[in-house]
Amino acid sequence: MTSNPTSDRRTFLKSSVTAAAALSLCPQNIIKSSEQTKMPFRFVHLTDIHVQPELSAAEGYRKCIAKINALNPRPDFAITGGDLIMDALHTDLGRAKTEFDIFDKCSKDFELDVYHTIGNHDVVGWSSKGKVSKNNSSYGKQIFTERYGQGKTYRSFDHKGWHFIILDSIGQNKDNPDYFGHIDDAQMDWLKNDLINTGTKKPIVVVTHIPFLSTLDQNLVGIKKPVPTYGLVTNYLTLRKLFVPYNVQLVLSGHGHIRERIEVMGTTHIQSGAVCGKWWRGRLFGESEAFGVVTCKNNSFEYQFQDYGWTAKTS
Repeated sequence: MTSNPTSDRRTFLKSSVTAAAALSLCPQNIIKSSEQTKMPFRFVHLTDIHVQPELSAAEGYRKCIAKINALNPRPDFAITGGDLIMDALHTDLGRAKTEFDIFDKCSKDFELDVYHTIGNHDVVGWSSKGKVSKNNSSYGKQIFTERYGQGKTYRSFDHKGWHFIILDSIGQNKDNPDYFGHIDDAQMDWLKNDLINTGTKKPIVVVTHIPFLSTLDQNLVGIKKPVPTYGLVTNYLTLRKLFVPYNVQLVLSGHGHIRERIEVMGTTHIQSGAVCGKWWRGRLFGESEAFGVVTCKNNSFEYQFQDYGWTAKTS
């Protein structure tokens, strides 16, 4: 009987494909794939960078990035926590764009993916002392959405079995140009749907510039003076109730330039200090310029503050 090489090859390929398909459905392989998505990983949270042309801020930010790139094991990605630049609230548009350009140039040093959170100082002109007209196309959050948000100021993504939610906590009243801590209605509706799609089992990390909770004002001015509306997210109670059914493990924030950890009702709230310390003039509250490193495991995490060795250059 004469063998047909073409027919034999087709039979072999068909058999190989069938075997591969059967192997992919094998329970051991399904478990292995599931385990791979839940392998531990690390990410970095760096907040309150406040780059500017003065005080060697760009050099300091680059040193921070170099420290992040050198971490071993290397983090899978980084999330900035807002206040990327020194200030866009009170300055003219030219100065704000200069600071954003410095930030962008320095950020090219990253050797890993970076996701950005909007901070109050990244919003153009939202101040009673602002120098940019609300009729200007760059007024408000436009620069951030164009450069860092892919057209938005909030979003979410999944990574190795965890869900990450980056919020925009910078609100503005219709009758007052100054910002305050707030999650607006449109974002709240989006968040509700995002949580429903995520489900109640998957561990969640929420990132917000303005904290949900903080003891900063109690430590500085005592308990008799109300916390200012720009100091915390004013509708956090609504958020807390919304989060109840879900597995919100960690809330990361900035804004106060302090290192703070609050654990309440099954969720850990952490402020990661400030990359710039005292706005590049040295340590604030005696704490070194730093960022946070988070190690995520199956359904838990570990957090550590990381000094990157900066010495302020105030002259």
